[in-house]
Amino acid sequence: MATLGKLYVFEGPDGVGKSTLADWFASHLRQSGIRCILLSFPGKETGTLGRHVYELHHDLARFEIKALAPASLQLLHVAAHIDAIENRIKPLLAEGTTVVLDRFWWSTFIYGIVGGTSTAVLDRMVALERAVWHPVLPDELFLVTRSEPLRSEPAELWPRWREEYLRLSDVERNSHPVVVVPNESLSEARKRILENLSL
Repeated sequence: MATLGKLYVFEGPDGVGKSTLADWFASHLRQSGIRCILLSFPGKETGTLGRHVYELHHDLARFEIKALAPASLQLLHVAAHIDAIENRIKPLLAEGTTVVLDRFWWSTFIYGIVGGTSTAVLDRMVALERAVWHPVLPDELFLVTRSEPLRSEPAELWPRWREEYLRLSDVERNSHPVVVVPNESLSEARKRILENLSL
């Protein structure tokens, strides 16, 4: 599939300011005259599978579900991602719209590993999503990091999230551009993003 729009992705563990930076970045592109849209995974738009998965993830009791196996939850995320890729992201890119994406398949993999899903199972889930993405790759993936989270996050999980994201970034930078963005200072984080921006 020939793509005319660009794909910029923001990734990182909860509490690093990733969504704030993604929102700022999309606004910056629009102010620069670039047609772009900000989307998130699994998605929060009304009437989408992503919205249902998001609500299920954050409020199991509302759906009268006591617990979900970690692999089941990640597979629901992959299903929502695939739906968004096919129905929203690829058509937008094909028509020349730039997409700024808050999260990628990286989150499925990282949160799955830390949550106890086996690597073998996650590898197969990710392979399915990557097959749907093909041949699209991020023009830039900005991995947002911090030494400490901006808000209260599980103390036993947060360091592992951060470590696994950095490990994955070392592997993935062989297939597409990855920029690590320390967000100890919002102004410095924005500066680093713009310095590494390919338009």
